[in-house]
This record gives sequence, C-alpha cells and structure tokens, in this order.
Amino acid sequence: MNLAPIAIFACRRPQHLKFLLKSLGANPEVSNSSAQIFIGGPKNAADWDLVLQTLEIARECSIFGELKVHEVFNETTGSGLIRHGVNHVLSASDRVIALEDDLLVRADFLSFMNGALEEFKDERAVYQVSGWNYGLMEKGASQKTYFFPVPTPWGWGTWKRAWTDLPNTKEEFEWLTQRSKRIHDFNFGENYDCLGMIEAVLKSNYDAWDAVWYLHCFRNSKLTVYPNSSLTINNGFDGSGLNFTNSFTWNNSFLEQPQNSFDFSQPIEISSHKIVFNGLREDWIRISESSNSLTLELHKIKRKILQHKRYYKHGFYF
Repeated sequence: MNLAPIAIFACRRPQHLKFLLKSLGANPEVSNSSAQIFIGGPKNAADWDLVLQTLEIARECSIFGELKVHEVFNETTGSGLIRHGVNHVLSASDRVIALEDDLLVRADFLSFMNGALEEFKDERAVYQVSGWNYGLMEKGASQKTYFFPVPTPWGWGTWKRAWTDLPNTKEEFEWLTQRSKRIHDFNFGENYDCLGMIEAVLKSNYDAWDAVWYLHCFRNSKLTVYPNSSLTINNGFDGSGLNFTNSFTWNNSFLEQPQNSFDFSQPIEISSHKIVFNGLREDWIRISESSNSLTLELHKIKRKILQHKRYYKHGFYF
C-alpha cells in the first residue's frame, strides 16, 4: 500500500502530543510511515516553556520510519500552522494525513486513512477522508464506510488535487448568502452558526481554516468518506484548546474494536444514513454548547432574523 506522509501539528500542549504519538504507535503501518511534526509559536509569551517542552517530545519520537520536526514559531494560529504544514507536505507528495496534537487515534486509523486515500485518489467528487465520526452509524457494520458532504478537522486526509483547488472565500460567501435555503443547509439545518464563522473569517481573519474548507466543499458539492464510528478521540475538549475553552465530555472511548480491513465499495453519493449522521451531530452541538433544546431553538430564530436583516433581497427565499 502507498503510505501517505503524516503531518502533525502542535504548539504548547506537550502531554497531548505525547499521548497522540503513543496512540499512533499502536498502528502497524507507523514504522513504515514518514511523518513531519510542525511546532507553532505561542500567542502568549508565557507559554514559551510549554512550546519548548512540546518540541522536545517531538524530537525524541522514534516510532516513524522517517521523521522531520519543523519549528514554525512565526505561525501562532492553528489555521496558519495547518496551511503551512499541509502545503509543505503536498509540495512533495500527492496525499497527506493530518493530525492535531489533541487527538488520540485507534489502532486501525492509518489502515483506514491509507486505504481510503488510495481507493479514491482519482475520484474528483471526494475531497477528504475523515477519521472522525460523531457516533456509531450502524451496529454490526464495523467495516462499512459512508459519504457525507461535510469535511472534519479531527484526523483527516486529502490529496494535492483537492487541497490545491484553492477556495475563493469571498465569491463562495456571496453565492451562499444569495439564498436562505443554502444558508440553512450550510448551518446544518440552522443547528450551528457556520455562516457566522465565515463572516468572522472575512471580517477579522478569524482562525477557522476548517470553516473555509467546508464552505469550499459545500459550494462545489464535494464529499468526505467516513468510518462507521470514530477512529479518533478529541482530547481538546478539556479546556486546553484555543477554540473550545470550555470543558465537556464527548466519546472519550472508542465505540468499536480495530478492524483488519474496511469496505470502500459504497456508491459515491451522499449516504442514506444522513439522518443518523445529522442526529449524532446535533447531539454533539447540544453538548458542546451546553445547551438544551429550547436554547438551541432560540438560537435558530435569532440567526434567521439576522440573516434576513443582512442578506434579504429579491429571490432570497426561493
């Protein structure tokens, strides 16, 4: 199998990186894989000691067939660091697997990622492979895979052909806001303010590379391939991250055992299990925002009112 190079992104969380590397070490493919660890700079000078501790853990890592460690201290945002690292890896490869330091991976993570990256390398409709899923899609279907029109940032892979298809965020935002139905679908049925993230990116360069990537995939009807249940656990929900400063628990153990192989024979179209997927995602939104159903409904109403005020023009509701 053609093993994709692995790009790992870290900054000021040495223990998180240590646990990620330990979990990767349980993947049989790791000893034949090449990896590059990109260490970003801190936003706050008080975190320099943590950055240097993280750098030391990266340099001491010996699980990969080949490892390079990059000090990218001029990049102090997740978006900047990830773009830098993915661009660097794809300058010499046609594919990449990307991991942030707050993740843990299952022992079959690399098997799934490499298998999907090889299987769909020439499929123009597929732009991403996701190791993450919000929950269990089907009982007794551990090897099954699915296509959904939503990319994820928590353990993912892509190809040069997709990543270098650069988004025009301003044009895509203008297209999005021409129709209320587009915004509704982009916002996961108005359950999450993805539109607000794009507004913040355009207005103040908000640190949300994944929202920009999602808009690009949404605008161009691109798909992401998912496993039956998550092959990654996000430990960044412990309050240590930049985007989720609140602490909450979500799937802190794997729901299925590692698999020897995966079934990639599904039709390349949005899966019929989209309703299950959307329900699991809504549960995650409710827990991550510490909101009950009434609060979420009030947020929906408020967003719809703001959208009407900002973007209404002839044809908006058609």
